[in-house]
Amino acid sequence: MKKLLITLFTLSFLNSFGQLITKMPEIDDQTSYETDITKVEIRGNYTIISFSYQVSERKNNALQFQFPFPNQSQPASTYTISFNPKSYLNGNGKRFKYIKSTGIPEIPEEMNVYPKEKYRFTVYFEKLDAGIETFNLIEGKNRPEERHQYWNFYGVHVNNPLVKKPITAPPVEKKEEVSNDEEVVVTIKGKILDAKTNKPIAGKVLYRFDYDVQKTDSVKTNNLGEYSFKIKPDAYTFIASANGYENSQESMDLSKISKNQQFSQNIYLNPAAKKEEPKIEEKKEKEIIKTETSPLKIEENKFRLDKVFFEIGESRLLPDSYEQLDGLLKMLKDDPKMTIIVEGHTDNVGDPTQNKRLSLERAYNVREYLISKGIAGFRIQFKGYGDTKPIADNNTEEGRKMNRRVEFVIL
Repeated sequence: MKKLLITLFTLSFLNSFGQLITKMPEIDDQTSYETDITKVEIRGNYTIISFSYQVSERKNNALQFQFPFPNQSQPASTYTISFNPKSYLNGNGKRFKYIKSTGIPEIPEEMNVYPKEKYRFTVYFEKLDAGIETFNLIEGKNRPEERHQYWNFYGVHVNNPLVKKPITAPPVEKKEEVSNDEEVVVTIKGKILDAKTNKPIAGKVLYRFDYDVQKTDSVKTNNLGEYSFKIKPDAYTFIASANGYENSQESMDLSKISKNQQFSQNIYLNPAAKKEEPKIEEKKEKEIIKTETSPLKIEENKFRLDKVFFEIGESRLLPDSYEQLDGLLKMLKDDPKMTIIVEGHTDNVGDPTQNKRLSLERAYNVREYLISKGIAGFRIQFKGYGDTKPIADNNTEEGRKMNRRVEFVIL
């Protein structure tokens, strides 16, 4: 699909004002190329998005494609625009509400626009959480029978790092709080104990940085179940494990500690419930079910989700899809370093542009389901190929059915 000339991805980080600005952000896909996002600011309590709009020249030659919504009582060269107050941003499985807009009226009010004129307006949304560096702007669902055509942007890339640099505390004050030759260290020690018998258990304690899930470390206990490690002040999640026991998890925010301290923390684990060996008949039945619902391997690192279903022409996941998606979810949880790209495909029935958008939305909804189950968003990319990569003959119903599919590739 044709892309805007926005490959120059300019990031401006203005520490002095505590705001993040992305000019001309990179965008994966959008429903209209007459509307550009020129700037995204994340400051105060808002995500502020600046737009420019110009009526396409081809509207003057093809009046049947009028956008955003035609007004037959106006001259052929006149169009109207407005913004939907029900719009929202979404990223990492969370929605951020519309607040207000300036320079453009809200639906149902309309503003006349004319060819060759450029119009600029600004829209305010709730502030994106730190760490969300890719989001979608959803103004509304486009349907052929609707007189409105909404502006939707998919995969808007912005500068919004997880941990912001301090913007107020002068370096001199920091040097007074902590000696140059001494770094603050927190010591945590304790034992892993059986919750029923209080006896020590040999196991392992893993700690993960809450603000960077990729950064982890672990220590093993000695024969007496004792563990000890030193860490810098930060927010952590601690996970204790041992053979034959259920894992135990706890979060601690140590980020405000300003001097060396030591904590004692015993961790109690419950014995894992013993699983009864299923009968031969039950075992065979479970193996058959697993084979039918597991992702179908088609290449070395490529799988097909052949039991993931959608309504015809819709992108919403049907409940029958969850069982196979949970199989993919298990793969991602079993290998925390695995990253994937979800690919959506359609048959060749209908408009190619709409097909590509539909395939992109379906791949995105698969990603959102996995994120809602605890998988970090950065581990899942998504693409929509529409009808450009058929695997069967589109001239038959069976072939078209095979072409309507969702696949994923392990990166």
